[in-house]
Parts: sequence; structure tokens; C-alpha cells
Amino acid sequence: MATITSPGLGSGLDVNALVSQLIAAESQVPTARLDRREAGFQARLSGFGTLKSSLSALQSSLSGLRTVSSFQGKTASSSDSKVLTATASSSAALGNHSFDVTQLAVSHKTSTDPLLANAQFTSTTDVVGTGTLTFRFGTTVYDTGTDTVTTFTQGTNNATKTVNITDGSLIGIVNAVNDANIGVNASIIFDGTNQRLVFASTSTGADNSFEVTVDDDDLNDTDTSGLSLLSFNTTSSNLLQTDAALDANVTIDGISGIKSASNTLTDIISGLTITLLDTTTSPDKVTLTVGQDTDAISSNVSNFVSNYNALITTINDLDSFNPDTREAGLLNGEGVLRSVQARIRRIIGTPVAGLADAKATLSSIGITTSSSDGTLVLDNTKLQSALDTNINDVTSLFAGLGNTTDPLIEFSDSSDQTLTGTFAVNITSLATQATAVGSVAANLTITGGSNDTLSVSVDGTAATVTLAAGTYTAATLAAEVQSQINTTQVFIDAGSSVSVTQSGGVLTLKSNKYGSTSEVNIAGGNGRIGLLGLTPVVTAGSNVTGTIDGSSATGEGQFLTGSNAAAGLKIKVTGSTTGDRGSITFSRGYAEQLDDFLSEVLAADGVFTSITDGLNRQVSGITEERAVLSRRLVTLEARVRSRFTALDILIAQFQTTSDFLTQQLSNLPFSNLGRNNRR
Repeated sequence: MATITSPGLGSGLDVNALVSQLIAAESQVPTARLDRREAGFQARLSGFGTLKSSLSALQSSLSGLRTVSSFQGKTASSSDSKVLTATASSSAALGNHSFDVTQLAVSHKTSTDPLLANAQFTSTTDVVGTGTLTFRFGTTVYDTGTDTVTTFTQGTNNATKTVNITDGSLIGIVNAVNDANIGVNASIIFDGTNQRLVFASTSTGADNSFEVTVDDDDLNDTDTSGLSLLSFNTTSSNLLQTDAALDANVTIDGISGIKSASNTLTDIISGLTITLLDTTTSPDKVTLTVGQDTDAISSNVSNFVSNYNALITTINDLDSFNPDTREAGLLNGEGVLRSVQARIRRIIGTPVAGLADAKATLSSIGITTSSSDGTLVLDNTKLQSALDTNINDVTSLFAGLGNTTDPLIEFSDSSDQTLTGTFAVNITSLATQATAVGSVAANLTITGGSNDTLSVSVDGTAATVTLAAGTYTAATLAAEVQSQINTTQVFIDAGSSVSVTQSGGVLTLKSNKYGSTSEVNIAGGNGRIGLLGLTPVVTAGSNVTGTIDGSSATGEGQFLTGSNAAAGLKIKVTGSTTGDRGSITFSRGYAEQLDDFLSEVLAADGVFTSITDGLNRQVSGITEERAVLSRRLVTLEARVRSRFTALDILIAQFQTTSDFLTQQLSNLPFSNLGRNNRR
């Protein structure tokens, strides 16, 4: 008998449907159990992700409160912003300054002279001439009566620049000069009759004017035709000076004669960058007020309160349980959640160690805790009053801060190892600056190429400077040496500078840096001996030395860093007194404490990482269980299907036998006899 290969053909049963239903029923319970477990793990992962995000947001809001510098922002407001504006760094001193701006810095400008017949251009494509333009930069004395350059002195640090002119049209010259990027901008201005070529220095200031000499392809630079029309020097002044190069001239707080090559003053008042926009109208003066940037602090405090409240709300939601609906938060009953909540509330609720009781809690600046849900309530009026009264108290509440009893000892920094408390400060020796003192009075006459160069080393950086030729007084020579060193780019890039003074004609160079890395020396140059003599006295700088809390501290320049209980506590020591210098009281404010805790919790190897890693492993385990279940069901289906197939074959055999017997019985003789008798 042939084997039945299509399930159900033998029995008439829908075997495929029966097998599918049986397997589905068999898988329903374990699949549902795995689904519930996976949903639970995923819910916890989601809950911990939400909690971690809220904690991260809170930590981000602490960045504007945890450091002392966050509370040292300053504002600078001008009584007339049309005359000047300013910005202030944290180092700017609070107070008012009066300004009388009598002159703005102006850049040097020249133009072609339309009175010259060959300079009466009507089109930007009119041809001037070809050749080479040579620009030198320095100071110019110009006679406006005769429109001639009477004197030009090139700056010692200003390089000579040349521009090749191959397209001799007005526009061709403009393009060539501008493309050369030499510190001069060229343009064309139509005055109503003539197209006039204009040269303008890109830098303002009396020392940033320029002269122009011409190497004309066809003519010499004294001619009033061809490219020579652009000459501007003591030999030939075919260009007109339209704007003289001028320094800004300002009287500040009654101190007159303050000059600047730029209209942006960066080194006149410490910590202020002042932009001059116009001159004042006598006798009116402009008042510049430097104040504390309390608005930024208020904004940072408000941001902290908002993010703290968002975290508390998130924690309350994650840990919630509704007895009526029996719905629970995603992390209801989680120990980690409650531990984090308890630690944060304990930090906020504990007075800051080292501060007076009345100033040691957030309530002192208008921040209280709501009894209903644990969120914070901010009284902006009380906060502003605290900021206006004593900003240092507000700083102490949030940042890691050291308050000193000696005003010439300044808290600088701390570390995670610094303990709170009061530490005595004792100074053994003060930091010093390196000096180089001449052994004879300086030669006051400087001759170019003879005694004008100095090989200078400052704080480990070396360069050669060139002094301007001339006859000086001792004071003006000291100023020239200081200026040439401090304006040399390699020293500027290294952040190194010197001050140069004189006494009885003897020069003293002093590094502006303190400590063992402070160094200044003139090691060579043709002007060295004439300036300092054969045996100048060179002294290296030294670091401050002393103790903090009775333990040896490490000095670096003017900074002293403690050890043991004061580990990482860094102070700046100024003044001229050694011995007992009072004490410093260090406290860790709420922002620093919270940031330390959150850094620990949110660290790559912190509690969240271990929890989420564990949950992800359990989710992966469920995936494996699903695979095992799937393999088991495949095996079960094959077994059930084989049994149904066997049953189907058996029924088919029975059916075949039945049909055969029926057929045989119908063919027996007594079967027909019986039928006849019934008739």
C-alpha cells in the first residue's frame, strides 16, 4: 500500500490546522511568561534611563555654581554707548571710571591727486602703469601746506612689502594690492568727477602709516605719470594724504595723555576691554561702571533649582504607587532609587561645614524645601538681597571656597582630597622675579647696525630685538628696551614679558613672571655691553615656600599648594611679609558636594552601569530562552505531526480494508439469496 504524503487525505481531517493549534496552545503560556519578564526588564531599563537623564541634567546645572570663578563675573556699563563700550573679565575691579575721549585712533589713508593731469581718471579701467609698488610702515610727518612727506621713519618690527603690478588699470592695481594682503587695502572712490585710487592702512595708530615707492617699468618715481602717480615718500609725494595716522587719545580718571594705536584698549585698565567709538563733547565725560554680574548668578541658581525640582518630580513618579488602580511607577520599590534620593536630600539638608550657622544653609539666600513633595522653592527677592549684600556668602554656599584672614593671601583652587576646616598659613620665603641688572650706566646713543641689537631670553624663550636708532635719556631708553621686548611676537606667544627700569642710568630688566621658571637675560647682541656692561648681575626667580596647617606645602611661583588635610588646597601669596599669615577656612558648598556625588553615581563604572548591564544581560537571557522554546516547539511539532501522519495512514488502511470487505460481501451468493427471499 502506498504511503500517504498529504496529511488528512487518508482521514479527511485538517491535520495542518490541528497541529498548528496544538503548538500554539503549547507555546502560549511560556511565551506570555517570557513577554512579561522582558517587559519588566525593559520597563526598569527605561526607568533607570529616565533617572540617569535627570541626574545628568542636574549635574550640568551645577557647572555655573561649583567653582569660585562662576561667581566672579563682572559687567561693564557705559553712560554713553555711542562714545565707548566695554567688556569686563572676572579680574576687573569693581568701581567707576571717567573717560574723556579727545581723539580716536585713525588709519592712514592716501588717494590719487585729481589736480595732476595724468591722475584725472574717468573709468575704473583707465590705465595708470605697471611696475612694482614698495610699501614701508612706520611714522610719517606730512606737510599739509605743500602736500609733501617731510619725514618717514620705518618701524623696527615692520617688514617692507612689495606688490608687482602687471595689470596697470585702476581696478587691476586694486586687485593686486588687496590680493597681496600686505596690511594695506585699496579701493576706488568716485568723487563726482574723477575715479580716485585710495590706499588705506589696515591698522590704526600713528606708528602704522605707510610710504610708497615706485619702480616704474617706463618712468622713474619722480614723474607725475604712469605708476609713479602712486608714489608717497620724502622724494616724491604724488598721492595726497587724506587721513593722517593717529593714536587714540584719552583722559581716564583725570590721567591725561593716554594713547593707543587701536580704538580697542586692552591693557589700560586691568580686566577691561574698552572699545572707543566716538569722541566726547567737552566738558561732558563718559562714566564706565564695573559691577558684579549678579544676573548671571541668579540665572544659574534658578537653573539649579529647576533641574533639582525636575529630578525630585522624576523620582516621585518612578517610585509612585496608586492603591486604587494598583499601578506602580517603573522603579517602585527600587533600593537604588531611594538611596540616590536620600543621599541628595541629605546633602541639601545638611549645613555647609565651616560656615557660620546663619549662612550655612540654602534658606539663608531664599531657597527652602516644600513639605509636600520635597521640591525647592526660590525667593528671588531674598536671593538678590544676598547677592547685593555679600556675594562671598552666596559663593561659599555653592562652591568650594577658601576664606582667608589675610587680604594678601588669595584662595585659588582645591581638589577632591581637600578636607573642610580652618588651616594656619605660615610663609618662609616669598616668590621672586628674575632680574638682570647692568654693571654700568647704559650707553644712551643707539646707532643702527652698531649697537642696536640684543639677544634676549625671557622665561625660557629667546629672540633678538632691535632698538630704534637715536639718542635717549635713561628713562626713554628703558622704555624702548621694554617696548621692543614686549612687542616681539615670540614673547607674546609665550606669554612672557618684562619691565625695564633705571636708577642712575643703570638698567634693570625684570621678568613679569614669578618663580623658578622666571628668567631674564641679555646673552648677546652688538648692544649688550653698551646696555648692561661686561658683568651684569643675573638673578633667577624663586618659588614661595611655607606651610599650610603645619604641613610642608609645594610652591610654584606665588602659589602654594597644601598636603595632608589641606591636600590640593592652593593659595596665591602676595605682599612682603613672611611668618604667620593668618588662616584659610575651606568649605565645600552644595554644588560641589552634589557634583562630587553625581560624578560618582554617573561614572562609567558607577551604579547605573552595573544595573543596566545586569538588566541587559537578563534581556539577552530571555532572547536565548525564546530561542530554546522555539527549538523545543519545532521538535514538538515534528513529533505531533508524525503521530497525526501515522494515524492518518492507519485510518486510511482501515478505510481501504472496510471498502474491500464491503465489496466482497456484496459479491457473496447468500447475499443475493437473501434478497430473493425478501421478494
